[in-house]
Amino acid sequence: MSNRIPVHIISGFLGSGKTTFLNHLIRERLPERIFVIENEVGDVNIDSALVVAGAEEISALSAGCLCCSLNDDLRNVLEEVSARRNDFDRLVIETTGIADPASIAQVFLGDRVVERYFDLRNVICLADAGYIEDWLENTDEARRQIAAADMVLLNKADKVNPTYLATLEQELRGINPYLHVYTGEQGVFPVNEIMDIQQIAENGAVERTRQIDGDHRHLLHDISTFTLRFSEPFQLNTLGHEMLRLVNLYQHQIYRIKGVIATEGNPCRLILQSVRNTLALSDGAPWDEGESRESKIVFIGKGVERHIIEGIFKRHLVAPKADAPASRLAAKPTADAPKGLKNSGIKPA
Repeated sequence: MSNRIPVHIISGFLGSGKTTFLNHLIRERLPERIFVIENEVGDVNIDSALVVAGAEEISALSAGCLCCSLNDDLRNVLEEVSARRNDFDRLVIETTGIADPASIAQVFLGDRVVERYFDLRNVICLADAGYIEDWLENTDEARRQIAAADMVLLNKADKVNPTYLATLEQELRGINPYLHVYTGEQGVFPVNEIMDIQQIAENGAVERTRQIDGDHRHLLHDISTFTLRFSEPFQLNTLGHEMLRLVNLYQHQIYRIKGVIATEGNPCRLILQSVRNTLALSDGAPWDEGESRESKIVFIGKGVERHIIEGIFKRHLVAPKADAPASRLAAKPTADAPKGLKNSGIKPA
C-alpha cells in the first residue's frame, strides 16, 4: 500500500521535554493533520492537556505503558486510525518517560496487518542535556531509549557548557553509533529535517536494544507513580515555596512531577512541572465556567512515600470558609497546654 500513514515515536526519559517538542512539531507541520497518541504511566494523563490545539485528534492512553500493559490498547487505536486513513496525514506517538520504544516499534515492524497501513519512519529520543548523563548511569530505561533511537534531540543545551555537549555526544554514540544528534533549546529543533530522516528497518531499533542486557520490562518495583487529587484550591505563595523545598529535599527520589493545579483567585490553571531539583510553574488555559477545578498532580520516582507528599500538599490548601462564625471571642488556651499548641489553637489531647 503506497499511501501508508507515516509514524514517528517520541521517547525520552522523564522531564526531557517530549511534550514541548511535540507542540513545536505540530505548529511547524500545520496544516498537516496529525493524529497524536499520548501515553501516561499514571492514571491521569496530564500531557494530553498540554498539547496545543493544532493536532487533528488526540488519543490518551493512561494507567499503563504502551511497551507492555497497554499494547492491546495501542493496537485498538491503530485499527481506528487505519479505518479513517483519509482523515490523517501523520501519526505521532509520545511514550511515557520510562517506556522501551523498541517494544512499541515491534508493533509496527512485526505485524503484517499493521505494516499494511502504517510506515514507521523513525524513533526520536529527547534528552535533557543537563541530566541525561545521570539518567544513563542510574537507569536501564534511559540506556534503552538511546539504544533504540534513530536520533537524539539534546534539549536545554543552553544550560550546559559547549565542551561538555561535545563529550556528551560521544558518550551517546558509544551506546548507539548510528545516532543523528541535534542540540536545541526549549524543544525547538529542525522539525522538517527530522521528519525526513528515515532509518527504521527491521534490524534497526529493535536489534540495537539487544546491546543492553536483560529483558525490556522497566523496573516497576523501583520506579513507581502515583496521582494526588485535591478539590480545594491552593494558596499559591506558600505552595510555591514548599515546592522549591520539596524538589531540593527529594531530588534523588522524585524524578518527575507534573500537574494541573487550581489556586485561589486565579481564573487559569497553574501548570506544575519539575525534573529533579528544577521547578517550573506557569499559567495554563482558563478554567471553563462551571468546570470542576480539581488539582491533579502526578509523581514519578523511587522510594517516594505517598502519604508524606500528600500531607505536605494538604498544608497549603485554602481552608473551607465556615457558614457562620461560632463565636466572636477566641477560646482561651488551657493552662497546661504546650506552648506551641497555645498559639496554634489546637487543643491538647
